[in-house]
Amino acid sequence: MNKDLNKEIEIVINRFKTGDYEFAINKSTILLKKLPNNDLLWNLKGLSLQTIGNIKDSIHCFLKSLNINPKNIAARNNLGNSYKYANHYNLALECFEECIKQDFSYTAAIVNLANLKVIINDYDDAIKLYNQILKNNKNIESVYINLAQAYQSTKDFKNSLKIIHEGIEKYPNQTKLDKILSIQTNYLNDDAHLNVMLDKINNNLNEDQKINLFFAIGKAFEDKKDYSNSYNYYLKGNELKRKKLKFNINEKIKLFKDLKVFFENNELKGKNISQNKRKVIFVFGLPRSGTTLVENIISSHDKVSGLGEINYLNKFFNLNFIKNDQLNIDFINDFLLHDLQKYYFDFVKIFDDKAEFITDKSLNIYWYLGFINIFFPNAKFIHCQRNPKDNCLSIFKNLFEDGQGWKYNENELVEYYKLYEKIMTFWNEKLNQKILNIKYEDLVRDKNNNIRKIINFCGLDWNEKCLNHHENNMPIKTLSLNQANKPIYKTSINSSKNFETYLEKISSSF
Repeated sequence: MNKDLNKEIEIVINRFKTGDYEFAINKSTILLKKLPNNDLLWNLKGLSLQTIGNIKDSIHCFLKSLNINPKNIAARNNLGNSYKYANHYNLALECFEECIKQDFSYTAAIVNLANLKVIINDYDDAIKLYNQILKNNKNIESVYINLAQAYQSTKDFKNSLKIIHEGIEKYPNQTKLDKILSIQTNYLNDDAHLNVMLDKINNNLNEDQKINLFFAIGKAFEDKKDYSNSYNYYLKGNELKRKKLKFNINEKIKLFKDLKVFFENNELKGKNISQNKRKVIFVFGLPRSGTTLVENIISSHDKVSGLGEINYLNKFFNLNFIKNDQLNIDFINDFLLHDLQKYYFDFVKIFDDKAEFITDKSLNIYWYLGFINIFFPNAKFIHCQRNPKDNCLSIFKNLFEDGQGWKYNENELVEYYKLYEKIMTFWNEKLNQKILNIKYEDLVRDKNNNIRKIINFCGLDWNEKCLNHHENNMPIKTLSLNQANKPIYKTSINSSKNFETYLEKISSSF
């Protein structure tokens, strides 16, 4: 290879590092016409495509790279990540494991393997891998975060605290660790960590670091019943987070109108739907509406395996049925000839391949209930509801992993909530008696009868274990960690009253 081509490749690498992915893609495409057997260029183009979300084409590039040079460990690791993004978890596992076989010290693949193990609920292996990494390399911030969360999810709060404190000592400005610590800390009689966080605000922090701190401090002041300070910090966190996200409520309103028209004018039926013996119970609703509690109750049953938020269908519909908040009619009509149910059950095998019943707690499926009903005619739908004021407040005061902008502005939150109510009214009418609507308040006030109603609706025999759902060993990845680990309690009912003077829009809208 001549010097000029080497220089051009260096330019591509540098532009990639600066975030100019479109340039990296276009330039590497041109260079590959001259250097079609350059595995490094194929890997670079694939990584650029992966970064902008073009997963299908990135997979093609990584495979080309590996076909040229099977020992390109970076390309194989990157391929594993693309397979993960595409929901091909088995293929992703194979890639990461092959990388580690090739080089036992290849930390990037070990981290990726551990992260994927968490996704598929294999916490034992994930925790072992994270600890293995820290034993050999204590300079990876993300491992402290992920390991602490893994311990929390498995209710090992002692080890979670240990890792959090180790991480904070080494990375004092890694405020995500402070945020994780706040989840399992009661600040009512302990100001130590709160004071540390208040001091830390004055450090030279980036926006993400500040966001984590604002929500953590807001929670601390709420524990102390100082609702004025609590609201102010929640507000700061929400405002800063909202600036980083794109969201337009009008696009969502139009999408709902299009969905409504589509289902009112089409009697849709899937053509090739398999009759799988396994039964799916979809538990859904807005965040903080009681979905984790309900899934925990159902998965306490001996015949049920709780899969949590696997989001397979959300991803599938978002990528294929909807483009830029518009229905992709051509794809929908074509795909109705396929067996989505088979794809789904092949996917969930990696989580559990034995249980007769599985729960899928993918919150946002309320957008796609009509389609899911077509492909899963025997599925059960349990819709979790909560007092709107309490629900909106709980959303407002929590920082979520996903990037949905409507959660971080009070006015947009109210607008979205009202849209969601319209969506659910439509599906309840359209799907008639196929949805069980469960109110969180009813569940709390009359636990026994409502749990029996849920279990009966699912088509399950009664099991006393469902009343002791807090003893369920199912890992909990969500913000409902503390609540789901306890017997049902009433303190969350009317919690919005503490903030009603501050959240005027929420208070006046419901």
